[in-house]
Amino acid sequence: MKQEKKFMKKFLILVFAVSFLVAYKYNCVLCHNCGIAKKLDTMTAEEIIKKTKEYKTGKGNSMMVRAVEDLSDEEIKKAAKELGKP
Repeated sequence: MKQEKKFMKKFLILVFAVSFLVAYKYNCVLCHNCGIAKKLDTMTAEEIIKKTKEYKTGKGNSMMVRAVEDLSDEEIKKAAKELGKP
């Protein structure tokens, strides 16, 4: 049983590390593509841009406000195009 717990712990750390490396470009997908937050591919690029800019002004979820505070307008547009609904 102890070995199984050790294996599971190492496995979960590995999964998290791989997820982080895959999502390094935009940290958005860490929450938005794993069920913690609304999936971004259900929103248009325009919707993502509008909502992200609202967060940048300090309105809304404090976690999102902190997550987007350093993004430039160009980064927001690029992420929205790549992650939003086609």
